[in-house]
Amino acid sequence: MAIIGIDLGTTNSLVAAWQDGQSVLIPNSFGKYLTPSVVSVNDEGEIIVGETAKQRLISHPDKTASLFKRFMGTKKVYKLGDKSFLPEDLSALVLRQLKDDAELYLGQKVTEAIISVPAYFNDIQRSATKTSGQIAGLRVERIINEPSAAALAYHRQGMSDGKNLVFDFGGGTLDISVIEVFDNIVDILAVSGDNNLGGSTIDEAVVSEFFKEHSILEGQISESQHGILLKNAEACKISLTDRQTVFMVYRHREEEYTMLIDNEKLTQICSPVLMKFNKLLKNVLLNAGLSIPMVDNIILVGGSSRMPIVSEYLKHLTGRPVLSDIDPDCAVAAGLGTVAGIKARSEDVKDTVMTDICPFSLGVEVDVGNRTGIFDAVIPRNSSLPISIERPYTTVCDNQSEICFKIYQGEAFETADNLFLGECTMPVPPMPAHGPSVLVRFTYDINGILEVEAFCEQTGERARKLIVGNSRLSKAEIDSQLEKLAKVKAASRDNEENNLLIAHGKRLYEEFSGIIKSEIMQRLIYLEAAINDSNIKPAEFAMMRDSIQRYFAMLDDYSENLLFYGQSPDGELDGQTDWEEPQK
Repeated sequence: MAIIGIDLGTTNSLVAAWQDGQSVLIPNSFGKYLTPSVVSVNDEGEIIVGETAKQRLISHPDKTASLFKRFMGTKKVYKLGDKSFLPEDLSALVLRQLKDDAELYLGQKVTEAIISVPAYFNDIQRSATKTSGQIAGLRVERIINEPSAAALAYHRQGMSDGKNLVFDFGGGTLDISVIEVFDNIVDILAVSGDNNLGGSTIDEAVVSEFFKEHSILEGQISESQHGILLKNAEACKISLTDRQTVFMVYRHREEEYTMLIDNEKLTQICSPVLMKFNKLLKNVLLNAGLSIPMVDNIILVGGSSRMPIVSEYLKHLTGRPVLSDIDPDCAVAAGLGTVAGIKARSEDVKDTVMTDICPFSLGVEVDVGNRTGIFDAVIPRNSSLPISIERPYTTVCDNQSEICFKIYQGEAFETADNLFLGECTMPVPPMPAHGPSVLVRFTYDINGILEVEAFCEQTGERARKLIVGNSRLSKAEIDSQLEKLAKVKAASRDNEENNLLIAHGKRLYEEFSGIIKSEIMQRLIYLEAAINDSNIKPAEFAMMRDSIQRYFAMLDDYSENLLFYGQSPDGELDGQTDWEEPQK
């Protein structure tokens, strides 16, 4: 029974295995390593996966689906002819195709797979990926972050030990990870990313620019014709890898429409994307506690990273060596083949160790004073796994008979803007508020299973809840909350200046972790309380607000200087408390 590694990509997927002491990529029936992550249903109701299905994106768009990885774990339904599929179902069809290719190539049955996911996938998306593997007839015990697999591939190729920034820009997602490699250990330090930013985003931007130059076409383009434009845009983008200029050409009703594109123009079209690169780079370095001068190499992964504007922008921004020695399309799969060898305890790689981290903070909803619905992070993001942390909580009302711990994942200040995972209820003896003491322990293991345990000190009772395991959560629990993780909703305030300061603080709350995160939370709570307190003296409120503004500005200066200059202007930030609670 063989173990395989599968790079389940947004636009293309690959499969690899450990064979004869090395990672081997497995070709599909066309002799190619890349299998398009596209599923179609033909006129006979049969399922088509891969390159043939990709061709049907234009000819049969109503019976073909792509980019469904972006919606893993959601209730989005794809209607292909008279058949309906969830994203997990479509991914399972791709996995089954890769499994069949592997069995044919290896000459033996395949029952287990290690599947890679974007490092910025949340727990529900990871669980949905495991579910897809189960539907495809595979046992999936391990989910590996794509950048970690790529770093392992480079390590096996002889890359020297050090700290590397893996820039994984695929067809539908962007992951940026800081990974330290030393001896036989691949240690992931921090991750950042955007699950809705990839090469397809650039294709859409090029099509939008085409419509700007030929506005007469807007409103006249069918779904199939839009697919043609996207295909043309992708071809132009790829051509600019080794050509100075290209023409995007489209014929409509006997008229020919053209647009000249060079890399300079493509850079202009993609400027919003490049700005997101900047922000995500800053975030991941800040979370890793590193500056750009401390990074040894930048490793390019993912087909979209082939674009010259990507590598040139990264060189310009960082000044660090940019590596693409391994085919960016194949780097993750090459690493996964090695992981398959590690899982099988092959003598060649059995001593290799891969660590993992928690990509998002995990915590509970708490009430602080009159402020409800605040997210209290128990396990901070980028914590090394496995990890177990215990924290005490008490009741907020007199004679409260139970405490319901609502579990969330994310970085937002309000729990409503984070991802709800489940809840754990603990009975407590009726006592005055803050009387009962309940210890809550979060345990998060290397396989992505979160267990929450509550212990009441007064009664000795325990309550356990497995929040996320190897099976998919119910659809009612995942709903539409996945899209809320990327941003914080600013509170509605009448005063624009106060609204801006609150929004600023909540943005910083997402960016920072640990003690600084708690400091930001305290300031936000007091600021909101002061805004709604008619008894506070204007002068005292102004002094407090100015102090908070200075603190937030100091955090911005810290992260900017850390990114561009490798040093902080103000040294350590923890414990910087130059303000006081507003006086009534």
